[in-house]
Amino acid sequence: MVRHGAGRAGMRDNGRQFRMSHGYGPAGRISAVLPDRTVPFTPMTKPIASRLREAALQLPPKLASAARYVADHPFDAASMPMRALARQTGEPPTTFTRLARALGFQGWEALRTELIDDARIDLEAAREAPFSSRPLLPSGEGTLAGRMFSTDIHNLAELDATVLDAAAAVIEQAGRVFVSGYRSCYAPAVHFHYLYRLFRNEVALVGAAGGMLDLELGAIGKGDVVVLFGFAPYSRDGFLTAQTATAAGAALIAIVDRADSPLAQGAAVTLIFNPDSPGYFPSLSACTALIQALAVTLYLRSGAEGRDRLRASETRIAAHTAYLDTDTSR
Repeated sequence: MVRHGAGRAGMRDNGRQFRMSHGYGPAGRISAVLPDRTVPFTPMTKPIASRLREAALQLPPKLASAARYVADHPFDAASMPMRALARQTGEPPTTFTRLARALGFQGWEALRTELIDDARIDLEAAREAPFSSRPLLPSGEGTLAGRMFSTDIHNLAELDATVLDAAAAVIEQAGRVFVSGYRSCYAPAVHFHYLYRLFRNEVALVGAAGGMLDLELGAIGKGDVVVLFGFAPYSRDGFLTAQTATAAGAALIAIVDRADSPLAQGAAVTLIFNPDSPGYFPSLSACTALIQALAVTLYLRSGAEGRDRLRASETRIAAHTAYLDTDTSR
């Protein structure tokens, strides 16, 4: 998500009127009334996947099948609209509405909100441990890739374009633009540098020359802007770059994973992307989408001058025959 201020708000209380209007049964269990039976469920504090599996043991066959599917594919269920989920499972949309109400939610969107919340908590907890500590899945496991795609879709949906113009205004006013990212964030830094350099000349990539970071950072001064990429665990070089930029009087644009990132201290504008993934490595899909949108925003704001520079770059690239000729008729 693109932020210019506070971090995320919690989502756990959305759609929970059931807890206020329905009593708890014996042993602290909830009784939910279905059209044909009353089914006891465990308290709402239990993870939604566990509640779905337990409920599946007592629900009618169609609802039980839907409950097991959602429990086994929480990322798909969290990232898809109800109708898309219904098409994928072959069940009518009303099945998922009935399932949600059977578990005590007002409707599917309230259940889906909790799926998203639980997924975020699981992923953020997993990020605190090394990726190599995650269990290996059986060979040929097909669901992980789908879960990764679903998580990327959710991360993309979190992005907000409303602060892109604020970031672009700071960048375009700077005399020089320094772009920096380290380790896995080097790739998005290179990508943004390439895109912006197509229509602006005063753009430099910091950290590209091995062992000379101190000299590169020494060139940053007042009136410049540093566009810095990073996510936890943060690179020491990234933190040094952020400190150097602010100490030199340069503006800092932080493209990071959270508003309270140490790389965002003193930033003029902070753009946030979510690198979470159920796989074994962080995802840069949302970061890539964000910087592409930022580059397009800068290009549109540059007007005719930017267009002329882009045309000049295209002509120069064509003259150097940088691209493979795929016309097989020649």
